Amino acid sequence: MVISSVLEKTKPECTNNLMMKSNRFLVLGVVIVLLVSCSDAPKIKGLIDPSIIQFSGDKALKTLREFVTQFPNRDSGQPNNQKAAEWVDEEFNRLGLTSNIDRWNVINYSRDVPLQNVVGTLPGNSPKEIVIVAHFDQSPDTYQGADNDGSGMAILMELAEIFSFGSTPEYTIVFLATDGEEYGMLGTLRYIQTHRDIDNIIAGFSLDNVGKEIYNGLRMDPRGQFRGYGALWFQLLAQEAARSIDDDWVPIMNPVISQILDQAVPVSFMDEGPMVAAGIPSFGFAGVIPPEFAQLHWDTYHSPEDLVKYQSAETIEHTGRVSEAIIRQCLAMNFFPNESGPYLFFMQTGKVLHGFPLWLIFGSIVGAFFLVAFLLGRKNNHYLFKNRKEPLIHFFSLWIPLVGSVLTTYIFVAVGLMDKYHLYPATSKDAAIYTPKWIAVILWFSVLGFLFIAGRKIATHYLKNVNHTSQNILKQVGFFIIGLCGLYLLWINPFSLIFIIPLLIWVFISGGKGTGKILDSFIFLSGGLFVFVLIYFFGFVIMKNGFSILWYLMMMFSIGMVSFPTAAMIMAVIASGLGMVVNPKYKS
Repeated sequence: MVISSVLEKTKPECTNNLMMKSNRFLVLGVVIVLLVSCSDAPKIKGLIDPSIIQFSGDKALKTLREFVTQFPNRDSGQPNNQKAAEWVDEEFNRLGLTSNIDRWNVINYSRDVPLQNVVGTLPGNSPKEIVIVAHFDQSPDTYQGADNDGSGMAILMELAEIFSFGSTPEYTIVFLATDGEEYGMLGTLRYIQTHRDIDNIIAGFSLDNVGKEIYNGLRMDPRGQFRGYGALWFQLLAQEAARSIDDDWVPIMNPVISQILDQAVPVSFMDEGPMVAAGIPSFGFAGVIPPEFAQLHWDTYHSPEDLVKYQSAETIEHTGRVSEAIIRQCLAMNFFPNESGPYLFFMQTGKVLHGFPLWLIFGSIVGAFFLVAFLLGRKNNHYLFKNRKEPLIHFFSLWIPLVGSVLTTYIFVAVGLMDKYHLYPATSKDAAIYTPKWIAVILWFSVLGFLFIAGRKIATHYLKNVNHTSQNILKQVGFFIIGLCGLYLLWINPFSLIFIIPLLIWVFISGGKGTGKILDSFIFLSGGLFVFVLIYFFGFVIMKNGFSILWYLMMMFSIGMVSFPTAAMIMAVIASGLGMVVNPKYKS
């Protein structure tokens, strides 16, 4: 009896020790898997002789001044926009390029807007292409648009002249002057969508905001348009090309945390976006802004102060020399690395994590929600299988009104209460962002309220003979649905799963009343804290839109910038959390 008693007392302690050891082995195992799974980044050898670089910053600045003073107010649809395109076409033809103007129309601000690309092609020994992009349109809030993107256009024209007077290149070089960049990179998207064979495009990069005298370096933006991330090898090539010509401006790659966030929200703001989304190795060049000049940059960005007086021949020359070196590096190569899938690059070690281990990490996040759902309901699974319609009716009574609110925004666009845009709503400092259509906002909240009331009444009707559904079952169903949403995210973009990790805090929702209800509401909101922080950082800090960012988000949903399946998934996650906070109402 004594021995038995001692064994019973020591059993929990032994179990705890075993569990602690198991956890340590699990963590150690994960670390070992990550270390083993990391592979070496592609090795790029510099092949450029610095003496062959011909780019002149003074000459490019002269072109910039001529372009922006001759064609101010050239935002899409304006008369000077078309004149600027015709001027570029004439210059390309003068240089001996094969040039053509591609014209089409889109709907922006609910108006028909004509757009045109100018495609200058320098045929090479191979039909495979290297594409350099700059946009000649400008924000409607600017006058000259000197930096955005007169600077990119000046560099593009100078590069076209340099290579047109050389020997026939090994690969075809395309100098693409695009329209509609300010409304979602529409010109580059058009080029990709109408291209005969995008597999022939070796690589491409864009030039945007690269001429201000305050810049002290170059950064690479590899974000795709709603999907994808620029190939690692091409970014490494850009760095090696800059080093090989001894230029001080070696392009900067994003740190790991930025790589994660950029891949979690792949919304591009430069012309590399459509190329990356199409699987073309690409990035966008932009100037590095020293912290002490951040306010000056903002004041001269998308504003009438974006003038040629802030442009610098030295800055333009750095960007132009590096761009020329990248092109020459590509022309000298006969083999180009092949990459697939998302990745994380660790600059300090030169290692890259991609492929199955990366998917396994993100898959474990989805598995965590299914595990939580199982553990919460392990004692009630028999009840759930027999009565699963009760918590599902509760969920649908919250989800359908939220989905209905998304459909309402589509109706508002159809009847003219909200503007229709082709892809992106307005531009960062556009009056359309800062002046919400309040009748649409008021009606939207009214419709949402009506749908919620109707949904709850219908749920009450169908649950009138139900005595009670435990809080654990509501949470079990909620986390199970979030797990299903996680599978959807894992399929379309695994990095977006970082947004659902904080939702695990919802396990502490108790379903209490009074003070408990207030605490539950706080826990519910805390689950979305990461998203709230991103909205604040993007809308309030970066774009300085204030509360207008909420109107901007509403416009993103209304024009389908957030696709309907993704919108429905987002609403399902919100409804799952609400289902844990809002108690079902029973008549008996």
